[in-house]
Amino acid sequence: MVQQRALNGRLIPAAVILGVSSLISRGVGLLRERVLTTTFGAGDVFDAFVAAFRVPDLVFNLVVLGALSASFIPLFTGRLVRGKDGEAQAWRFALTVLNVVLIAVGVLALLYALLAPWIVRLLTPGFSGEKLALTVHLSRIMAWQPILLGASFVFSGVLNSYRRFVAYALAPVLYNLGIIAGVLWLVPSLGTAGLAWGVVMGAVLHLAVQVPSMVRLGFRWRPILDMRSREMAALFRMMLPRVVGLGATQVNLLTVTVLGSTLLAGSLTAFHLANNLQYVPIGIVGIAFAQAAFPAMAEYMARGQRAAFLRVLTGAFRYILFLVVPLSLFMYLLRAQTIRVFFGDGAFDWEDTILTLQTLGWLTFSIFAQAVIPLLARAFYVQQDTKTPVIIAVVSMIVNVAAAVSLSLFLPSLGVEALAIAFSLSALVNMSLLLIVLHKRLGGFDDARVLMSALRIALAALGGGAVLQLLKEPVAVVVAMDRFWGVATQLIVTAAAGAAAYLLFAWLLNSPELKALKSYLPRRVELDLASGIETPRFGGLPD
Repeated sequence: MVQQRALNGRLIPAAVILGVSSLISRGVGLLRERVLTTTFGAGDVFDAFVAAFRVPDLVFNLVVLGALSASFIPLFTGRLVRGKDGEAQAWRFALTVLNVVLIAVGVLALLYALLAPWIVRLLTPGFSGEKLALTVHLSRIMAWQPILLGASFVFSGVLNSYRRFVAYALAPVLYNLGIIAGVLWLVPSLGTAGLAWGVVMGAVLHLAVQVPSMVRLGFRWRPILDMRSREMAALFRMMLPRVVGLGATQVNLLTVTVLGSTLLAGSLTAFHLANNLQYVPIGIVGIAFAQAAFPAMAEYMARGQRAAFLRVLTGAFRYILFLVVPLSLFMYLLRAQTIRVFFGDGAFDWEDTILTLQTLGWLTFSIFAQAVIPLLARAFYVQQDTKTPVIIAVVSMIVNVAAAVSLSLFLPSLGVEALAIAFSLSALVNMSLLLIVLHKRLGGFDDARVLMSALRIALAALGGGAVLQLLKEPVAVVVAMDRFWGVATQLIVTAAAGAAAYLLFAWLLNSPELKALKSYLPRRVELDLASGIETPRFGGLPD
């Protein structure tokens, strides 16, 4: 019991802090989406904008994220802690990585800019005429983005290693503000090309905000390529499984782009918006708890304390479910209101709303699965097993592609909903396989406690959802539902009532997760963020 309270005291504060940081970034991201939707609606221009990201995003994810996300910080820090000589070697390693990234991404970006007409035509077989030409034009401009973000991610890794987090936290916010500025100020003067230049401007800001901190640490660029160092060898060795895993994710997104381009205009936009909305609870809760639990799981596994490791893993698993399950249900019940409040103005009409809410409805069924996958994957990483999550990611990718193609061919009336169904199915398969392998490897998953918690959470969520649903009509009667403030009032009032009812039912059901969260609330948070923060994910349009 004492150990469990100690776990709660470390895990919950860390997750809260990381979640709040993610919330701010995602809030600005949603503001970005609102500016885009009110200006362009869910039509050809926004579709072209989303599709134009695909190859620059692919280059960035495979070359930059694949190399840096799981390996750069440990390798850089390993040198950094060895005194002055070690610090000099660490900077030499960082400069080598920076130069390799700039060369590799620069060459790929140049090749893409030259070959864009043919590559875009392959990825968007349903585009033609002006829509295809616009996609090519935007994509060529955005080829600058992965070069800038590649350098910025190296800077982020260095700053994290030195525990300098202010500039790192501001970077994604400024990236989104750059895109917003592009829509508001560049589009009126440059036309739709202003969208792409806004992305480039955001990437410049993402990099620039970190430069002063890097200079204060002693950064000076030099043309170093020390490819024979042990760190570079380890980097290339460690990045391969990560690249395969990220490649599986990118294939899923390419599938959406290829099939979505053949559907009704606005389909790519609808999936993009719905996916970003459903990812909010995943990022705020799922990623935050996974990051917070990671250091403790790694420590207990390194010490051979498997029981303590399992306690951290299953505890974080239950906390994620406790928060994400009701959020998923409430998002499903209020999907129309949510979309209208965040996106429903200007050029984004009711037809766009329907297309997006239908897509979001299917995605909400797998939010809980997507939220626990990062935690379950990290449970393998701390066992020095990167292969199993990658294999499972590839299997789920195959499920996604097969389901999306099959549904699109045999049930064409589903339209973009087919892509959302396939996406959710693959996430459920991914989670299930991770759980099955972990259960077998660990000899259990604290089954009785986890199942009882899941049952309590489901019952309480159903109770909260029922209260929410019952209040929707009475609230609609007393507010103007054809006005923004009326829809927003219905969303806020019913969601708050549903949340209160959920907490009440959870209390009546004696939920241990509620007790743990409640016991944390009065306490002051004082936490070293370094152990829990990772370099953030940027997938084209960062969420």
